[in-house]
Amino acid sequence: MEQRVAKRSDNLESSLNQVRNVFDVSNILEKRQARPQIIHYYFINRLTLLFYNSHGFFHYGISYDGKYKKDDHKEHARIIERYIRERDAKKVMELGSGLGPNIAFLARRNPNVVFDGVDLSNKPLNRNTTPPNAFFYFGDFHHLSQFEDDSYDIIYIIEALCYATDKSRVLHEARRKLRTGGLLIVFDGYQRNRVEPLNPSEGVMWRLISKSLACETIEYVQVVEDYMRKEFSITEVKDLTQCVLPSLFRFKRLARFYFRRPTLARAVNTFVPHDVVKNTIHILLLPISVERHVGCYYMHVLQKE
Repeated sequence: MEQRVAKRSDNLESSLNQVRNVFDVSNILEKRQARPQIIHYYFINRLTLLFYNSHGFFHYGISYDGKYKKDDHKEHARIIERYIRERDAKKVMELGSGLGPNIAFLARRNPNVVFDGVDLSNKPLNRNTTPPNAFFYFGDFHHLSQFEDDSYDIIYIIEALCYATDKSRVLHEARRKLRTGGLLIVFDGYQRNRVEPLNPSEGVMWRLISKSLACETIEYVQVVEDYMRKEFSITEVKDLTQCVLPSLFRFKRLARFYFRRPTLARAVNTFVPHDVVKNTIHILLLPISVERHVGCYYMHVLQKE
């Protein structure tokens, strides 16, 4: 449903000026984010993301009580586990499995289920490869021909569909691998459907958020749902935006410290890799995007008819 946006007084303009004082914004906005850039982004941020969460989860936590806890990063897997047990699933795949924490968590708790993970940017951590029913493959989720058709009960994607250069292709490939009645579960961030178009500052903000996350563009919820309906029935939709806010706010104080000292920040930029320091941009701007009803976070459950 589209939303009308009330006028807000926040610090968007000053935040954008802070970003301009530290980064070459034009260069960030003009640089295309494609497969090589995505691979490099996750490779160079591997240690940073492990620092962010010692369990190796790259996604935001789902915090129902409004307070961030490290264990909240496991909530996506707990939700998926409920579907696994309800359906007595025997074979499950994760697209964009990264360092493998979701598969390892689920595989240890569900030893009679086979879990396959496919990813093009990171090898799983050694501790995540130990369950005998967990298997990891190098591959691109646009092309899943190495996996058997009509063989999976559940496929899930956590904060990775936004990186697809052809979402329709990814959804079609997932559908081919699922058995009839199988589920595709998607957690991801989107641009919220709204009546009013983004104003110029909001447009710059959203493009900066996308590029700093190594996404070429983060699309409207409705646009992605249209892709989904071409391949699946949408059986469940949950807006989890408020539940990920505690994760968004976790490092905002550090980002504010960084941007309020532009001379120091520019010095840091000279020796810290660009794909690491540019994370400060979305840390600063994502909470503002939620306040302005621009950014949102959803779970979709899709079924193959």
